[in-house]
Amino acid sequence: MTPELFLVAGIMLVGLAVRLPSFGDSLWADELSTNFVVNGFGVGSLLHIVRSSQEATPALSFALTWLTKGFDGVEGLRVVSLLAGLAAIPLTYLLGLRTVGRPAAMVGAALIALCPLQIFYATEARAYSLVMLVCLIAALAMLIAVEDGRARGWIVYGLSVAAAAYTHFTSIFVLLVLFGWVMVARPQARRPALLANAGAALLFAPWIPQVLDDRHKPASQLLEIIHPLSLDAAKRDVIEWFLGHPHLPEGQLPGHLAVWLIVAGLVLGLAGLIYKMASEGAGNWWPPAAPLMLILLLAVATPVGLAIHNAFAPNLFIPRNLIASSPAMALATGALVTAGRAPLRPVAAALLIVGFSIGAVKMIDPDNRRPDFDGVADFIERTGQPGAPVVDVGPFTPGPQTPMEAALAPKGEAGPRDRLVMTIGFPTLAARLADANAHGGGGGLFLEAIPSDAEIARRAARAAGTGKIFLVVPEESFNADLTRVPGFRASLPPRFHEVEARRFSGLGIFPITVHVLQG
Repeated sequence: MTPELFLVAGIMLVGLAVRLPSFGDSLWADELSTNFVVNGFGVGSLLHIVRSSQEATPALSFALTWLTKGFDGVEGLRVVSLLAGLAAIPLTYLLGLRTVGRPAAMVGAALIALCPLQIFYATEARAYSLVMLVCLIAALAMLIAVEDGRARGWIVYGLSVAAAAYTHFTSIFVLLVLFGWVMVARPQARRPALLANAGAALLFAPWIPQVLDDRHKPASQLLEIIHPLSLDAAKRDVIEWFLGHPHLPEGQLPGHLAVWLIVAGLVLGLAGLIYKMASEGAGNWWPPAAPLMLILLLAVATPVGLAIHNAFAPNLFIPRNLIASSPAMALATGALVTAGRAPLRPVAAALLIVGFSIGAVKMIDPDNRRPDFDGVADFIERTGQPGAPVVDVGPFTPGPQTPMEAALAPKGEAGPRDRLVMTIGFPTLAARLADANAHGGGGGLFLEAIPSDAEIARRAARAAGTGKIFLVVPEESFNADLTRVPGFRASLPPRFHEVEARRFSGLGIFPITVHVLQG
């Protein structure tokens, strides 16, 4: 094995080391929809639920997750993402070798390993790491096929294009750039490229009616409401995509020091490039060679594509939806910081990597990871009487389950078997599942099915008797109605009083406090 491959293997090990701590985090947010899709909970099959109003993401990532869901615990739902995120590291290096050179390829692989957003989505049971991987495979297969002209390269490219389309809508922008580049820059490869894309289109054709239907689903409309596109929002999203975390400001993660180190590395890299262009003549550097131009186009494909998409359809411009362009952006950044001469080149690369490393290490901190609902569940099981009721102030959930119900449920089930769990502001879990069943897999959560705070208090007190009620409250939430907690507590019989409050970690505004009320 060459020294370069040893180094890439080392980068992969570092990438694995910073991903493993959050691999077993509690299910949270959109992962609850994945859990519902792959387990069904009696509502329907995977394909039935994906085609319902529940999901606007195609089926491939769910199908692969269904195959791995039997692995121990929540990790079974995240295996696909973890493997895809790790595989993207060496594939980014291989793509860089064919386009921007070995030093830039090594830097690009390191950025994919260390970027906080990459770490987060490599441990998220959603399609984002997978769509990045299949887009990478498509780019590599296309370049190999262009070079050697063999049919097998074009077959892999065509299959990868189809797989990317079946994984996530946002892959279309990367796929269009790949197709456009080969048609313009490599005329001799036009015919096999056309045939490969025609084959991919045939493979994807059965899902096209579903794509048209997905445009009108609630999941497609929601982002427009909670995250409308503006210049300030786009700037923040691009920064979080490039160097930060999808749920934390860059001042917190990677932090101000890390941001300044990354900026310093980029500035030194740019200075080195300008000096080299001035000394060698700008004509030797512009226009860029075709492989470098491909990387630059791929790096901006998804941000530009989603910005244009926003003019015709609901907004999808958020950090996670930019991820298909992440490897190309990492390689373009690597090309920038390695373009100059010594001593600027190694210093620029070192500053950049140190800055990203700070963010990666911070991802290990429990306060920068998903809320610890599993820790809450373990606390309830250890300290409460059998069947002690739980009252949750859950945020909006994209699946029938709340995070607390998922944490208390046996593997593959929607909720606990012998414990009452009530969520303030939500219908009961049974009502949510019945609603989903009545609506073909997706639910409407009718307001008339929501119990009052007083009704929840009466049921919880009856279930607790003289024992404990566990009240689970996030410290803050943009979509959980915390103002209803005093009404619930006031509706409890006078015998209930708080005997303990325990805080559990969680990123950003999502730490959880458990209030133990003794009857």
